[in-house]
Amino acid sequence: MILHNNCSFIPSFFTNEEVALIHREADNIPLESGRVGFAEGDPDELKEDFNVKNEIRQSEVKWFGKDGHEMPESIVNKIHEGVGIMVQESGWSSWEYDYLEPLQYTIYNYRPDAPTGDFYTWHTDAGPDQYETGGLRKLSFSIQLSHPDEYEGGHFEYIDSKIAFDKIMPNQKVIELEDIVQPLPFSAKEKGSIIVFPSFVHHQVKPVTSGTRISLVGWLVGKPYV
Repeated sequence: MILHNNCSFIPSFFTNEEVALIHREADNIPLESGRVGFAEGDPDELKEDFNVKNEIRQSEVKWFGKDGHEMPESIVNKIHEGVGIMVQESGWSSWEYDYLEPLQYTIYNYRPDAPTGDFYTWHTDAGPDQYETGGLRKLSFSIQLSHPDEYEGGHFEYIDSKIAFDKIMPNQKVIELEDIVQPLPFSAKEKGSIIVFPSFVHHQVKPVTSGTRISLVGWLVGKPYV
């Protein structure tokens, strides 16, 4: 699917007070290992060691919507507000969604005892199959909860293959990864910034090289594309 814009963001959309509220609400939620793949809309269905693959993803997470830990309505409403703004600005207005999946509070630490700091290599948030309800993940978002001075590394990157494919020359057999990887500007790392992108877009979080990077991640589910 060719889009005018594969990723959008609003710097510092959430206030310091709202970010602090998210942190406080997460304090009482137990830590779990970050996993790859997902159980449809219900983190309770995941077993302790389900899809823990440190060669693909190394991080810790906390789940809102599990064991009675709910995100305050004011934060949920503001998420929908921010997504709505970027859906309109990016030309995704026909991508209606039905509901928001449980929110993931994600922690990427620098780990001097590991080969690298925490990371999540290239992946998409949407699979090829619909949920049993008939929906699929259509939009993903990430809210930055750490100040950029609190960590190094941990850069969010996404792939825009159209850039490279539009420049392919006859008989060209190799596409350089650096030609299709798009970083976000520094302003997108500001605390409280929200990043939104279609869930089929490949993206990654590079290894954290010092400190701790924390974000709130979520997915919006809707009917299949027509």
